Amino acid sequence: MLGTVVGRVWSERQLPALTGRRLVLVQGIDTDRREVAVDLVDAAPGVTVLVATDEAAAAAADDPTVDAAVVALVSGWDTEP
Repeated sequence: MLGTVVGRVWSERQLPALTGRRLVLVQGIDTDRREVAVDLVDAAPGVTVLVATDEAAAAAADDPTVDAAVVALVSGWDTEP
């Protein structure tokens, strides 16, 4: 998913594997979809990012409990084929 970081997420309790991990809220580009993701690249609010999900997110984070992870800061994209 391509989206914009709209804020940080804090948790009162979490799985031990997520301890020390930064969580961000990402709003999809041109959609109402929002996703909480582990931030692997230290993305700031307002930055466009690429979010990997499912097995790709778990592999990127090296943690099977992660199902969404910010894996890239996006500087631009082209909508032409």
